[in-house]
Amino acid sequence: MARRMDARSGPVARSPGEDPSCFSARIGPGDRAFSQLGQEMAQTTCEIRDPQDPALLCSCSRAHQAPYFRWDERVIKRIVAMRFTPPANLKRVPGPRALLYYLPRDPELQSAQIPLPRSSRTIWKILHTTGCLISRSKELPHPNELRKPLEEIQMDAEGCRLCLA
Repeated sequence: MARRMDARSGPVARSPGEDPSCFSARIGPGDRAFSQLGQEMAQTTCEIRDPQDPALLCSCSRAHQAPYFRWDERVIKRIVAMRFTPPANLKRVPGPRALLYYLPRDPELQSAQIPLPRSSRTIWKILHTTGCLISRSKELPHPNELRKPLEEIQMDAEGCRLCLA
C-alpha cells in the first residue's frame, strides 16, 4: 500500500484494488512527473542489465580525466626568487611558512590576480620540484668506518683474579 503525506488533507493512501493511473490522478501532477521519472529510470536500468547488451562488455576507465592543476609560472618564479633574495629585511633564508606569508603581499602577483598557494605544504612541493630543497636521506650517516669483528679488541686475562668472599 503506497502512502504519501498531502499537506492539505493528511496522508493519501492507495487502496489495494485501485488502478495506478487513478491513484496518480488523485495525488496530483507533481508526483505523476516523479513516477514517470522513476519508470524511465527503471527502463534504462533494465536496458543496461539486458544480457544481450554489448555495453556490458565495455568497461569505463577509472583514470583521472581532467588535467591536474598547474601553478602559474610567475608564481613559481616568484617563490624561487623570494627564496634566494629574502624580502622585507628578513635576515635568513625563508622557508615555506615565511614564503606563504610574503607571497600575497607581492605587488606583482597582486596586480596579476592569479591564484596563489594557500598551504605551506604546496610551497614546500614547489621548492622541492625546483631543486631549492633537498630531501634528507633516511639512513643515518656513520662518522667512522665500521670495523670487522674482533679487529681492534685485545684481551689479557692474566691480571684478573677471582675473589670469593
